[in-house]
Amino acid sequence: MQSKLVKSRIATRRREKKAEEEIVVQVNSPERLPFLDEEIISDGDRRRRIASALVMIGALMGVLSGTLILQGNPSGLLNSSLFKSNDALDIHGSVLDEDGYAVEGVTIELVDIDSASVIKSDLTDVNGRYIIEEVSVKEYELHLSKQGYETVILFFQPEPIGISPVTMVEGDGERTKDERSQTEGWSMENAVALATVEGLFTIGCALIGVHASFEIKRKKRYRRTQAFCWVGLFSRGLIIFGPALILLSMILLMLNKDEFEDQKELEAF
Repeated sequence: MQSKLVKSRIATRRREKKAEEEIVVQVNSPERLPFLDEEIISDGDRRRRIASALVMIGALMGVLSGTLILQGNPSGLLNSSLFKSNDALDIHGSVLDEDGYAVEGVTIELVDIDSASVIKSDLTDVNGRYIIEEVSVKEYELHLSKQGYETVILFFQPEPIGISPVTMVEGDGERTKDERSQTEGWSMENAVALATVEGLFTIGCALIGVHASFEIKRKKRYRRTQAFCWVGLFSRGLIIFGPALILLSMILLMLNKDEFEDQKELEAF
């Protein structure tokens, strides 16, 4: 019995010694795996980055639109179906006396302003009406004369509606009447100037929108950033697409309003 106890103790000591001699390898699990070492992006930062990208895209669309306006040919607008007038028009009107009665036999002469030459002529009928057919659209003088009446020199530009009635006054001499202010339309110079101003204004608003995109990333001043975005809306990138993107970004900024430094300072007080 004693020998068994001795053998048991010897076996126990051997097992303890063997356990002490064993090499136990412990693997320490890392707190963060290498591929997770990247910066964790919050929902607010994600929305702000999306807003910045939307403003930038919308502003670049505005730059494109402004460039197209500057490079466009304004004559295309003037000659479009909305504004185009006929290449040649019939001039028609009537002549009355001071009492409102028709004056027959009045000589109507169409005079070219540059050459001072008579192009076409006509006489008023019993109803005091006249017509001169197929006249190019530009500025002219219309001379109305009859013995016993003052000669009327009318400055005008042909229009489909015709010329307003002219009143003949008894006497000698001549008098002038200018209807160009009523009939004068947009000239090519006016169209070019308008297109240039519109194009520069569009590009200017678009550049402010680009600046707004960087302001969103800086997240310094909320109201100033929103104001820049609001100006960027007027860049009208591709009509509605650019403003729609910028407007969406402004909504995203409203959700992240508290992340701007000036708003944090207000909350601190």
